[in-house]
Amino acid sequence: MNTSTPAIHTAPARTILSVSGPEARAFLQRVITADVETLQPGQCRPGALLTPQGKLAVDFLLFADGDTVWLDVPAGAADALAKRLSMFRLRAKAEIVINTGLAALWSEHPFAGSAPDPRLGDDLHRGIGPATGDAATLDALEILHGIPAFGRDYGEAEVFPTDVNLDVHGGVGWKKGCFIGQEVVSRMKRRGTIRKRALAVSFSGEAPARGTPVMAGTGTIGEITSSHGHHAIALVRLDRLEAASETPQADGQPARIDLPDNLRPEAPAEKI
Repeated sequence: MNTSTPAIHTAPARTILSVSGPEARAFLQRVITADVETLQPGQCRPGALLTPQGKLAVDFLLFADGDTVWLDVPAGAADALAKRLSMFRLRAKAEIVINTGLAALWSEHPFAGSAPDPRLGDDLHRGIGPATGDAATLDALEILHGIPAFGRDYGEAEVFPTDVNLDVHGGVGWKKGCFIGQEVVSRMKRRGTIRKRALAVSFSGEAPARGTPVMAGTGTIGEITSSHGHHAIALVRLDRLEAASETPQADGQPARIDLPDNLRPEAPAEKI
């Protein structure tokens, strides 16, 4: 039996924002992509605020307890998100606060108050609390498992939530009702027009840098968005990957692309 205390790290590039009050959940439910009403203590769920055109303004991880919802947000986007949420709040009884006394925490093992990151299951546990003395980025772990990140792999209004797999990890509440940008992304799913996905890519040598095209023969099928060691993330056109008759490569190296079953193209849906 392992009784050792897990190493808990502070994620220095993350900021904690809270939305609290009797109408906090109802307010967020009609604004962001994730289903906030069903989020329980001990759970963690991805979500995002979209532009009216359906692209990501910023994404985050959600935690909740009673009338308070905490958002684990990329630090560089926290102020802008707080201002946007304040604008959308109107008369809702909800207070929006950037919590400078709290930090985003993570570990590869469960710890008190933590929840599994649904994008990585038991490989990563997330929580919120006072900052620890051990600050460590998540880049290497996320890139290894093909988890793209705002500010590293994409920026504001550059991608749809489906491009970065937010939907397959519970970050889009397809049946919860309207949210900003909902019409665009639900139409993409309904018509089966989700063409791009962020995928894990591995190489025998050092992975190419961000911006390197991923090729199949003379055709471009994607682009590297981040890399670490032998691993990378690439935004890939699924139709071109499926049609490729030659081994994908980037910067002259063969590229091993992981396409899980849950990221394969879907047939058009009748109704959402």
